[in-house]
Amino acid sequence: MSLSPNFFPYVQPDDPDWRPRLTMYNQSGEYHNGGIWPFICGFHIAALVAAGRHRLAEASLQALTDLIRQHRVADVEYGFNEWHRAQDGTPRGQDWQIWSAAMYLYAVRCVQARTTPFFDRCREERAAALPAVSA
Repeated sequence: MSLSPNFFPYVQPDDPDWRPRLTMYNQSGEYHNGGIWPFICGFHIAALVAAGRHRLAEASLQALTDLIRQHRVADVEYGFNEWHRAQDGTPRGQDWQIWSAAMYLYAVRCVQARTTPFFDRCREERAAALPAVSA
């Protein structure tokens, strides 16, 4: 099971969106050009739960758990790194990012409860506000 990169397809040197600075800072599958961000993966897992794709959400959560255990600097059980290279899952950026930890915990809750706290209510309120459609 692989996790979704934050941006795909990657911007390549022959693409109109390519900028020279990407050669140094945003190679394909890295940082903003397709890196895996645990924060974004947490939202993706919640979306899978909301769509009723529970087995895929569980498998994705396991993959995310394996990913966030990695660390760059600190010798800890969970690194909660900022982002990871898409090609090999290598942790990059900084360890101990609270946003990575927070969305991981939210994804765990979503998978366990088979619901998406807060977002369920948002969808219900939006549905109630929409005009009825006759068949």
